Amino acid sequence: MIIFKKKLGVKVKPINNLILIICSFLFLYPAANAQMQLKIATLAPQNSDWAEKFQEGSKEIQRRTQNRVKLKFYWGGAQGNAKKNLQKIKIGQLHGGTFSPTDFQDIYPDLNIYGLPFLFKDFDEIEYVRKLVDLDLESGFKELGYEMYGFAGGGFAYVMSNEPISGYDDLKSQKIWLPQGDLISYEAMRSLELLPVPLPMTDVLTGLQTGLIDIVAIPAVVALALQWHTKIKYITRIPVLYAMGFLAIDSRVINRLSIHDRNVISEVLRSIYEEVNADSKNDSENAMQALLNIGIKEVPFHDNEYKRLTNLMIKPNLEMAKRDMFSLELFEHISNYIIEYRANLALQQ
Repeated sequence: MIIFKKKLGVKVKPINNLILIICSFLFLYPAANAQMQLKIATLAPQNSDWAEKFQEGSKEIQRRTQNRVKLKFYWGGAQGNAKKNLQKIKIGQLHGGTFSPTDFQDIYPDLNIYGLPFLFKDFDEIEYVRKLVDLDLESGFKELGYEMYGFAGGGFAYVMSNEPISGYDDLKSQKIWLPQGDLISYEAMRSLELLPVPLPMTDVLTGLQTGLIDIVAIPAVVALALQWHTKIKYITRIPVLYAMGFLAIDSRVINRLSIHDRNVISEVLRSIYEEVNADSKNDSENAMQALLNIGIKEVPFHDNEYKRLTNLMIKPNLEMAKRDMFSLELFEHISNYIIEYRANLALQQ
């Protein structure tokens, strides 16, 4: 008996047809015992607390999947900057990486709203808003083709410099580091008439050393982990912006795993990010104290100067939203949540 494929007009023997179906089935549903190594790039140094948590998590995943899934990490920016890592994920050289919101500026700008300059005053405000918004932001990764496992707060970015900064006018004459590709921070600096110097994170230490940049605004935890504190003399504890990070893995790779193994990965990685996020406030304070203990001097930033900067940023933030640099609707929701929180706090005092 001969079977005809009408569309192609080709004669196919039954046995060949059966083999084709079986092969297709095996391709779509990999064998349960197949091993997969997930290649993850990160800027975290190998001797950091982050690295220790990831390594422990990797061992747990390997054990609970009976060696079917292994995580291989490339530490300290060994695979290049975030832009290169995203390109490598796209072509399959990497499977995932740790990122900050600015790394997704082109494809998911709404992530950057949390990090708008001078939007939040303290940890309590950001915690209140995150409980209402985080899940909505997480859902957007599915549409981008990534799996992610929660956000980890990195603390507030403070001004670190080689000259004391106690007010807005002191900032104007300084060369300020800007994360490469961070269009929102660029617009914010431009509106404040400041001098941004775009650099990838991997070049910041050299930039501080050579005088290419004078100021970085970064969480104390990150400054210690990346050794940037060795090239600055002063720190001004003004909450410039809120920083957070996340791990994103290509959905195409995760979908090749069994449901059990996917669940194991999700449980372990979410647990890590929940732990880091819960500890972020204390870690930030401890890192700040560590900087002061090694001789970096704290410079007071007067309340009226902080209010001056927040007032100056109201109009530019709104204009960026109206220009579709991020969602106007989401920005308004977050702004209203902040107003709501501050009003409730005022009633309690």
